[in-house]
Amino acid sequence: MRLYKSRSSYTTAPRPSRSADGTRYHARSRYKVAPLAKPEQARSGWRDSGELAKAKRGLPVFLTFCVVLGMVLPIFFGQVKRVMTPAGETIVHIQATRKGTAWSGRLAFRLNGAQQWTASMVPYEVIVRPGVYTLTVTGGGPPDARLVSVAPVGSQLGRAGETITFTAEFGAP
Repeated sequence: MRLYKSRSSYTTAPRPSRSADGTRYHARSRYKVAPLAKPEQARSGWRDSGELAKAKRGLPVFLTFCVVLGMVLPIFFGQVKRVMTPAGETIVHIQATRKGTAWSGRLAFRLNGAQQWTASMVPYEVIVRPGVYTLTVTGGGPPDARLVSVAPVGSQLGRAGETITFTAEFGAP
């Protein structure tokens, strides 16, 4: 006894073609198919997602650069200056000269006194407590020059509201 029919016993009705079937369902849909873009048309704007992603990633970096540049440029061009000495403090200014002309660059020095300071560039300015201060040059200076003296010689008394200036003088080797 057979419980199934053989393949040949099934009747086959003609099936509608896929294109006709697709058109029938497509006609019932609320959505429309967008027309294909022509390849010869140029794309403009931010339609390229890769370029948009690059611009979005670069924007915070660019803005940070602009902010830092805006803060640093006035310092480099000397537009930021101290208006007055803070009350109860002393300003110590360290500078260097080479054969009588002002020199700026690497000069390692130590400021000893009521407060200790170490730095490596001149001109240099620091706000300290009033007291007695001495400058010791430990290295550096203009190329092909030797340290002649540090003026004023010895210690300087810094009073509140005053400025002490130390000058390292360099001469020919």
